[in-house]
Amino acid sequence: QVLRDPVLLIFIMVCFLFHTSNGTVLPLVMQTLAIGNGSSGILLSGLCITIAQITMVLSAKICGDYSGRYGRKVLFLIGLLSVPIRCGILFGLLQIKGDEEASTLLNIIILSTQLLDGVGAGTFGTMYILVTSDVSGGTGRFGLTLGLTTAAMSIGGTVSGYLGQVLAGRLDYQKAFFILMLLSLLPVALYFFCMPETLPEYSKEGNDDNANNTKNIASIQEGNEEDSHPDPEKVAQHIAQPEQKTGAYVEMY
Repeated sequence: QVLRDPVLLIFIMVCFLFHTSNGTVLPLVMQTLAIGNGSSGILLSGLCITIAQITMVLSAKICGDYSGRYGRKVLFLIGLLSVPIRCGILFGLLQIKGDEEASTLLNIIILSTQLLDGVGAGTFGTMYILVTSDVSGGTGRFGLTLGLTTAAMSIGGTVSGYLGQVLAGRLDYQKAFFILMLLSLLPVALYFFCMPETLPEYSKEGNDDNANNTKNIASIQEGNEEDSHPDPEKVAQHIAQPEQKTGAYVEMY
């Protein structure tokens, strides 16, 4: 029954295509920066990983905070779109560079594209687990579904490493980034046109209820604070007119 779900099959294909197009971009960027830069190329290659990891943590935090409010689809599409945008920028930068040695400014700009790598990795790494949980909800097959999507990601990453090196070796880095850009548009189109919003409706209602509960708790706390600090004038009025207080007490009971 799980394997017959068209939504799951589409999502497995999205995972495969995303990692097929994205997995090899980082090695190609590191090679691009290392070629002709001597010892500084090693430093730039290390910074590629560092920048991507820092951005990935921040992106994952944001997705975790807002995926229940804005839904899965919008955030997931942002992560998917980061790859074609990144490859398009790299294609343009290498076209500007040409056959000449890259300047320091150009190397820094190429290095800055790793911010998009962190956005894509952090968003995808967080959202694919949530979407997998949504798709398998109520089936009792979350482990199986997660295994299928993870396997698709692993196979896609393996194919991507081979594909990227073949493209760079037989063509060049610029054309490799262009082809990867076109390839990375496939999971974007597939997810946008074929995947529905998977966030359950009760999760959205639960978020609204939590917000209302928070407001109610805040109101109660404000009322308690007012009771703990009574108005001195009201206290004096009750002391001066005890019979009115007793009468009100009798009427209540």
